[in-house]
Amino acid sequence: MPQTTPGTRRPPSAEDPRNRKKKTSRRHIKPFSPSQRRPAAILAVLVTFAMVFMFAFGESAVVKPAAPADAQTKPAATESAKKDDQEEEPVPEPEPEPEEAYEVESSIIVQGDRAMEIFYVAEDALRNYGSEINTFAAKVPDSRVFVLLAPTAMEYYAPKDYQTDKHSFVKAMQYAYEPMTAKNITTVNVRNALAKHKDDYIFFRTDHHWTARGAYYAYRVFCRDAHLTPTELDQHETGRIEGFVGSLYRYTNAQALKDHPDSVQYFYPLTETDGKAFDNAAMEGERRVAVISSNVAPENAYLCFIEGDNPIERFNTGTKNGKSIVLIKESYGDAFAPFLMDNYETVWVIDPRKVEMDLAAFVSQNSIDDILFLNYGFALSNPTYKKALTKMLDPSANVE
Repeated sequence: MPQTTPGTRRPPSAEDPRNRKKKTSRRHIKPFSPSQRRPAAILAVLVTFAMVFMFAFGESAVVKPAAPADAQTKPAATESAKKDDQEEEPVPEPEPEPEEAYEVESSIIVQGDRAMEIFYVAEDALRNYGSEINTFAAKVPDSRVFVLLAPTAMEYYAPKDYQTDKHSFVKAMQYAYEPMTAKNITTVNVRNALAKHKDDYIFFRTDHHWTARGAYYAYRVFCRDAHLTPTELDQHETGRIEGFVGSLYRYTNAQALKDHPDSVQYFYPLTETDGKAFDNAAMEGERRVAVISSNVAPENAYLCFIEGDNPIERFNTGTKNGKSIVLIKESYGDAFAPFLMDNYETVWVIDPRKVEMDLAAFVSQNSIDDILFLNYGFALSNPTYKKALTKMLDPSANVE
């Protein structure tokens, strides 16, 4: 269409009906004006240049439009990358670190500088233990009864070959605790609490006992279940006896254990204590005992806790709350007992192997509030301990 200058009247449009002439077979095409020729010429030059460029450099020179931002396409691999994919072998998963070799001597595993008893789940003995305590609980309806089955080191450090159901402490607890249905019984599960601290020094390496630190973590769980307030470990004055080589070395004579002895750490109660030991239920043969004895020879270092296994011990404490407890135990209870001093005014400790007595009558005569059975898994299938405990729970039982 011809250009017009401002103020110049545009000629009537040919499309105006008033000026439409009769159509003919030939259409008149008007030439470009000078102002229109320049853009057309530039476009022609650009098209010619593009054709020459494509001819010289081929299809790879063509710039393809970018994919939309949300297009989920992968960039094409380069030739070198394709070659690498074809030639490179798949990288295998790293092999797990090999387990440290171990030996078995007299039913004891020795692995490096650690030894542990091979624990087996004795279902019948465990269920019988639970049933006997359940029957006993009915005889002391006014007392709370707690049962704490303590794991062995094997639960946390056993080689893979022994991480099976027949060695499982979880199974052992299940069998022991299931028969305990009396309303005044509380079963205490310390397994997971100790698992959280397995990298701490919670079991000796040369001896079958747990350490005082391991016993402390169990004590905290007991306090939770008994609605008591536990002390904090860093509140306690502490000491240590070096050079302890314990029972597992004596059974195996493993040089690695002798070369890497244990140390026995102890924690004093926060309160004052006055301890007495007795030979029998009639309270005969009275003598003084200490909660913690720091002057014990290294070979007997575990005896630093309540002076070891005595028939009956009574500790009167500075915890003036009128509460009393009796702890029924074998030697696993020795490292546990000192922590009870800060929660009870009177703490009784009884080892069934050392004394014959009617436990229900003893509880009644001494108005004992709480009864705690603390045993480690092996004790329940040990004939000596099992018979002694059965006789204590039921003096009329025939245990021969």
